[in-house]
Amino acid sequence: MLAPFLAACAPLACALFASDPPVPDDSMLKTLAERCGSQIEWAQDGGTQDDGGAAFKYVARGKPLDEAGQRKLIEDALAKAKEQHRLVLWYAYRLEGPQMYRAPNLDDYMDAVPWSDPDVVALVRGRFVPLRMRVSKAIGADFGVLAWDKVEPALIILTPDGKVAHVVDRIRTFDARWFAEVLRRVVAVHPELGADVVPAAPSTADTHPAAPALDPATLKGTRDAYYRSLADYYSGKESEALAGWTKLAETTPDSPFAWRAASNLAPAPDKTWPGPARHGFETPIETWLPPGGAIPTDTRWRRTPAEAGEVAEAAVRWLLRMQRPDGSWNDLRYAYWDTPLITPNAWMAVTALAATALNEWHDVAPDEIDAALGRAEDYLFRGTGRVNAGRNEECYACAYRILYLHRTLSQTDSDESRAELVHREQEMVDRLLALQSMNSGQWAHEYDNAFATAVMLNALADAEKDGATVKPDAVQRALTGLQNARFEDGTFTYGGTHPPQAKNSGGDEALKNACGRMPVCEAALFRRDKSDLRKLAFSLTNLQQNFDRFEKIHKCDFHTDGELGGFFFFHDVYHSSEAVRLLPEKGQAAFKKWFVQRLTALPEIDGSFCDDHELGKSCATSYALLALKNCMEEGAR
Repeated sequence: MLAPFLAACAPLACALFASDPPVPDDSMLKTLAERCGSQIEWAQDGGTQDDGGAAFKYVARGKPLDEAGQRKLIEDALAKAKEQHRLVLWYAYRLEGPQMYRAPNLDDYMDAVPWSDPDVVALVRGRFVPLRMRVSKAIGADFGVLAWDKVEPALIILTPDGKVAHVVDRIRTFDARWFAEVLRRVVAVHPELGADVVPAAPSTADTHPAAPALDPATLKGTRDAYYRSLADYYSGKESEALAGWTKLAETTPDSPFAWRAASNLAPAPDKTWPGPARHGFETPIETWLPPGGAIPTDTRWRRTPAEAGEVAEAAVRWLLRMQRPDGSWNDLRYAYWDTPLITPNAWMAVTALAATALNEWHDVAPDEIDAALGRAEDYLFRGTGRVNAGRNEECYACAYRILYLHRTLSQTDSDESRAELVHREQEMVDRLLALQSMNSGQWAHEYDNAFATAVMLNALADAEKDGATVKPDAVQRALTGLQNARFEDGTFTYGGTHPPQAKNSGGDEALKNACGRMPVCEAALFRRDKSDLRKLAFSLTNLQQNFDRFEKIHKCDFHTDGELGGFFFFHDVYHSSEAVRLLPEKGQAAFKKWFVQRLTALPEIDGSFCDDHELGKSCATSYALLALKNCMEEGAR
């Protein structure tokens, strides 16, 4: 799929890297990466964002402005737009509110890709008045741009009279070609505010002090070299990709493509990388745009249920590109509250999910998937030191490996192979039981909670069904813990258990807050005869009734609109689709149809799925594929 692109780039890349340069150290890489985004002379509000230390850059952008200063900044930008007959491009890197915790990582991605791309830079500087400013609640109200109706990063296009002409927000796929085309389309629909649309050819004339002094051939060579390495990375040629980016950073440090390359190599505070490529947020394949010159409102690729098969195939292809040579899917950056020490456990859990999803969609690419599963099994079961024992998320690393084994077992006829799979399941069961709280009976992903306990109980039920041994007293403790988290109205408390005297959790607001976790919790109780079909169906209906609010904030990485949070979204969608399969067959159809309708409207323009950008696209894409499979098949598993 990437072969034509690679072939076209090869001669230029080889000429550029005719000799082997020394490897740049971390300090040099960090210095280069910090140059990303420096070519646009933004009018900006200054200051930095504090997100607990996860952001890569804390570059002072001037003295932070108060609200009066921000309003003056807007007024000056609009005055300049009137004088120059231009639109204002307001880059909103932050919207005031509780919806985003690690927005600075997305700001890093914006600096690395669109704001360092010569085509985009030329468009911004040649056709817009650029403004980089956070959106306070008061200013956002004036312009009708408020969190979490809009979610950062966002592009707000203002006419010279201060009207909002376009907003593109919830940006989660970073393709410079896509951004350039979006800006060209914006210019095209406002001919009174600019000259002809800027062509797609690379910019070579540049007078900004921070711009590289590169001749056109060198600029083109560094562009092609960067994209060749990007294509290598998504083709499984990781060592070649990293070597190419390293050489690019060393040989042409004044090229913006060297800066972007460095962002994929420099160390970030979360022990990963600040650039988007290695986290799956940049793509070597041109991404989808609405037809007819329409201007998108976000980076979603809205599809229909009739296209569900195509949606699944695109997601499968995306997952195959993201597997690393060691067999893992390691794009996730999840390092909340327990430091990056939990990240290996989360990588293990996501690798198990991705392998399970590919196995379920085996017919899409049988040979490629067989090879991917072989590598994944080595990572999941044959390596050592890949899980940080006793740290948060280890329970999910166990549960999702049980899921993979359970699904594989159902496809295995050999008695010897089945015995080996059950043996592996038993190892995961024993470790999972060792992680259970003896006091509450629950499991913790960060702290004791109902949804994690429900996932673990369902994994144990699958293992028991396959022949593994699960201690009855452990199951009873877990059921008691889960029941103690349940209110009479069917909601479940977010963390731990509720006080014994509390019988009702708070009406419609509580039902909304708990809509995602109710189906998985009720399903876990139902499988152990501690619930009934009426309660299970109610939990699913409640999810449907509150889904629009959940979907609206599904790209937020913090608690938003009450207890909702994007970091639960696809987790809850998948586990709810599992709950559907527990209903009588005739009761499943309407729920399945609804799930397919909602899921096919959610993929990203590169074919992936995304909710919390820290949990990453491989995680969300795997959940979405598993949910689609559940709801596109007939009958219960």
